[in-house]
Amino acid sequence: MANIPQTIGNYRLEHELGRGATSQVWMGRHIFLRERAVAVKLLLSHDEESILRFTREAELTSQLRHQHIIQIYDHATPTNSFPYTVIELVSGGSVRQRVEKDGKLPLKDAITIFRQIGSALDYAHSRNIIHRDVSPGNILLDASGSRALLTDFGIARLPDQRHTSTDMIMGTPGFFSPEHARSATLVTSLSDLYGLGVILYFMLSAQLPWETPPQHPDYRFDGLLPLSHRGVELPLEVEKIIQTMLAVEPQKRFPTAGAAMEALDRAFARSGIVVDDQPLTIVDGTAVRAINTAPSFQGIGLVESEVEQVLAADLLREPFERSHARAEQLRDPLTLARLFDDWSRAGTWLEFRKQHLGRIVNLREVRSRNVYFYQLEVLLETRTEPKDIEEPDADAPDFPVQKEMNRWQVPLPAPTAFVDDPGRAEIIPGSERVVACPRCEGSGYELCPECKGSRRVLVTRPVSADGGDGVAMRRQQDGPGQLVSNNRDNSSGQRPAGQSSSVVDLSAAQTAQVKQVLVPCTRCGGIGRLKCDRCHGEGRLVQRRAFEWSRRAVKLSSYDDLPNLDENRLREEIELTKVYEERHMGALKREWAAVPGLKGLIANIQKQVGGDTRVAMSAVTIMMIPYTEVRLDVGLNEVVIEGESEERRSDDRVHLVQIYGFENRLQMSTFAYDGQRKLLFFWSAFASIAALVLVIALLLPLVL
Repeated sequence: MANIPQTIGNYRLEHELGRGATSQVWMGRHIFLRERAVAVKLLLSHDEESILRFTREAELTSQLRHQHIIQIYDHATPTNSFPYTVIELVSGGSVRQRVEKDGKLPLKDAITIFRQIGSALDYAHSRNIIHRDVSPGNILLDASGSRALLTDFGIARLPDQRHTSTDMIMGTPGFFSPEHARSATLVTSLSDLYGLGVILYFMLSAQLPWETPPQHPDYRFDGLLPLSHRGVELPLEVEKIIQTMLAVEPQKRFPTAGAAMEALDRAFARSGIVVDDQPLTIVDGTAVRAINTAPSFQGIGLVESEVEQVLAADLLREPFERSHARAEQLRDPLTLARLFDDWSRAGTWLEFRKQHLGRIVNLREVRSRNVYFYQLEVLLETRTEPKDIEEPDADAPDFPVQKEMNRWQVPLPAPTAFVDDPGRAEIIPGSERVVACPRCEGSGYELCPECKGSRRVLVTRPVSADGGDGVAMRRQQDGPGQLVSNNRDNSSGQRPAGQSSSVVDLSAAQTAQVKQVLVPCTRCGGIGRLKCDRCHGEGRLVQRRAFEWSRRAVKLSSYDDLPNLDENRLREEIELTKVYEERHMGALKREWAAVPGLKGLIANIQKQVGGDTRVAMSAVTIMMIPYTEVRLDVGLNEVVIEGESEERRSDDRVHLVQIYGFENRLQMSTFAYDGQRKLLFFWSAFASIAALVLVIALLLPLVL
């Protein structure tokens, strides 16, 4: 560019090396020190925010002294020229340029770059600096290609930095983490390690680990393609390690790049793959020391279980890294000796623990593993066989024309917790149909059951002796079966002789003085018809199919049943560490059944699942306690008296010592207690008490 000066500070610019959105990088040479060749990064944008970031990049990078982080020699922001930073010149180009030119890298080269940049990131993270743009373009190679350097801390930040924009996605597309896509403030050191994992995949395959890279606006980071899909054949264990580095949830990734590299080293060694000049090996036994080890001593590290094999990509990594570190420490005989000696000193005098136990035992084997405790929660959903229901078509609603759903296709309220739910009836969409009411044949009315449509009914009425039908009869209290008439039986109004009132027999009166007459039907009001009870007078019915649903919560638990181990007591005494927690909507996850500790629980649930019942939601929680078994012998000589001769024998019996938890709590058997000293103590105490009793018995008569 014409406006780029020929010199910047003490450096003459010779030719352009590369450019970005707001900067250019030139090769520069010191005006006076001709052998000093450098790279000069010029900031082309002069707005306040760009200058602030450019200056902060120089400030942060200058704090880092690491062989695989680019070094800064000078920085300035002159008022009449471009802000610039003078940095170490690396002439081999970037990893992106090499992959674009040569394609996928050899395994050895990719692992070397991964190891070097990983160590640089771990160093920066130890200084609380997060890079936030770990990508192939920001990894430079020297001319030989054997040394990689991390550069461009332009958007790096300290964890307590507060001016980060929350609505901006910072980083290189395809290499930033899921947290980048949500908010810049969520980016942590684990986000840098995610980018490093993508870079490793990119170097090995020359492609990104998705069929379609995460894109705006949804940014889906699932659906990782295995390296074998890209034609890269590596052991399955290596594939799982890369998937762990690319876990969507940060806590499921390795806590550091060093931890990921250690896992890769173990995987390569077990597979016989050499990635360094000297082959990596997993040593089955710690180097034999001059003390406390039998000739055949084996110090075996952490023995992998099915949990680590099956659920590797979904496990919380930090507890496993601690467990691995613990197992490696306990492989060392000197570490064990110190533990045993500390146990000896910690006992009370009445426990009679053998002193200096760490010095007198002979170690034979040390083996560590994790003991797992499992909890399976399931929400079982029952849907009954659909039944026909109907209702009057009163409001004539519009029904969408659609295919009738299967009862298990009908969406229900999503469960949020493992609690019982009595549910309710649910109508099946697409099952609606409108039909003429079969009772009224669509008329909306039916004949009055009282008058049968004639509008009139016959009623029986009593009449008077003169044939009138308006006679008022009333029942008197005089006696049953009597009717009393208020009418006189003669025109003079006098009563017949011998009667105080006109009394006639009731049955005779009913027989002689009733008649049937037609009156309007009171039930239908003389209309002859009633509104149809079935369709409520609409003449139409809406018929649907519906089912009843309910949900029932089930919780089951189990643990690894190991020999020589009381898991229930262990769970009460040692704090459990959570390593896995997954909730799954719908059926149980297939991989859960591959874990022996979960297989029996799942079989129990499957017995309860049938045509009407399915799993609506399930969750598995796995807790862990690290556990180590130490097999040893005491190796002390015992004196065995047979008759009048003494024979010295060595106690070479194998004893078991159990070490629990990250606290390294020891469980010793009887060999660790000094039985002879205990017996001597009690004999001495008994003799002292007997002597005291004897003295009292002798002195008591004298006193009395």
